[in-house]
Amino acid sequence: MKIIVDPVTRIEGHLKVEVNIENSVIKNAKCSADMYRGIEKALKGYDYLTAIHITQRTCGCCPYAHAEAAALAIENALGIELNKNGKLLRNMVIGAYKIKDYLLHFYTLSLLDFMDIAAILKYNGNDTDLLELKNWILKELSSKKIFPSPLFLARYDANYIKLKKLNIVLIKHYLESFNIMKKVGEMVRIFGSKAPHMTSIEAGGVTTRPTADRLIKYLDLAKNIKNFVDNQYFEDVMNVCKQYKHYFKTGKGPDNFLTFNTLLNLDGSYTFVEGFSNDFKLSTKVDPFKIVEYNGFAYYKESGGYKPLELNNLTPISLEEFKENKKKYSWSRAPRFEGNVVEVGPAAIIINTYMSGKNKKLINLVDNINKELDITLKDYNSVMGRHLSRVIVSKIIIDKLINDALMVDEGVLGFIQLPPIPSNVQGVGVTEATRGALAHFTEIGEDGFIKNYEMIVPTTWNISPKDNNGIHGALEQMLIGTKIKDPNNPIEISRIVRSIDPCLACSVH
Repeated sequence: MKIIVDPVTRIEGHLKVEVNIENSVIKNAKCSADMYRGIEKALKGYDYLTAIHITQRTCGCCPYAHAEAAALAIENALGIELNKNGKLLRNMVIGAYKIKDYLLHFYTLSLLDFMDIAAILKYNGNDTDLLELKNWILKELSSKKIFPSPLFLARYDANYIKLKKLNIVLIKHYLESFNIMKKVGEMVRIFGSKAPHMTSIEAGGVTTRPTADRLIKYLDLAKNIKNFVDNQYFEDVMNVCKQYKHYFKTGKGPDNFLTFNTLLNLDGSYTFVEGFSNDFKLSTKVDPFKIVEYNGFAYYKESGGYKPLELNNLTPISLEEFKENKKKYSWSRAPRFEGNVVEVGPAAIIINTYMSGKNKKLINLVDNINKELDITLKDYNSVMGRHLSRVIVSKIIIDKLINDALMVDEGVLGFIQLPPIPSNVQGVGVTEATRGALAHFTEIGEDGFIKNYEMIVPTTWNISPKDNNGIHGALEQMLIGTKIKDPNNPIEISRIVRSIDPCLACSVH
């Protein structure tokens, strides 16, 4: 039996998932990225600094990460280091954006897979926001519209949370999260200039001057956000985890995790560290030039495996070849690290940073949560493990943002003058985006013009098709082996897919 979910909703972009089922178990899976873009091609021939702004247009959800990675690649090529305020202010922009994205993922995109939104129809309390939502839904449902507005009630018939009180609490926080995300957006804009697509992150630092009024406003917002993250967000994730303990054993991918350093500390260390772990054994050194991207099952004429910047051009197959094609099934390429399929993202961050022993706060937090939920580090390779990882990362980030803001030297510009225009140099910038490990590679030719550019982004890792050896990508492996209770309502597929928070615009950049 074949099940096709096309498109998968409540994600960024266009993703098709096709699975084959035997005896109610998924035996094969294909994840197809259904669009092509070509932003890397658009960069060629332009001034090297434009990459910071053009690559942000890869995605409206996580543009900050592309700005950071592009700036890091240029800084690496030019051999420059940021000043104190440049390091702190960059953290304060990108860290706030990460939290906003994690809140968006849990409340807006994923929570409807678990809480029973229909519980609002039986609400009899006095909360004005909840009553307004209830009355609006009832009005829409009683209308004669072909498509009444509350389409989130058109859903799979599945095992949603049955506890009435918990559902109401989750719905209340679902509504509150929109205003919280707005406030996080304000934090981003204070030093990022605007969101999305900020203009103040540049090679050399951050161009917004940290005045006293800006710092005070940032800290005030950060403390407000911390209260929501530490209480509502954390408790909501924990409660969902307790209701769906079996999802700590569902959606397991390869036990290979890749991470890059992110959120620099002033002593030169990082809040979350780079590493490659295989079967929970960690190597703390990662060479991004050991990444190879395979195109054997991707819609490109160049079907081999290629290291970063090895290709100058990537050619889509023709319409005739597409029609005749029996093998290729995705616009996404298939990156591999040292030949391995890897998972990237928040779970990888938790697992690798924990095993590194370099973040005591993270280790203590994970240990306490594991004890309360009766899980181990290996259980983070799962649907619930990924949701749990995001809130842990958020708790650590918000504390760091407050501490970093308190260390900023008021009035001192966090930006340094760049050296003369470079020629014939290469650079690489690696960081952690919302969805995982992100790498930008730049080749700057004569007179500072971009000769070649390559991005290897988180969702490309996670939703990749098979590689040239026929090995399934990470999400495909997460799906294979999953038991589907009702083929007509395959909620298991949706929960697994959304647990990695795929961004298809990034994936097929």
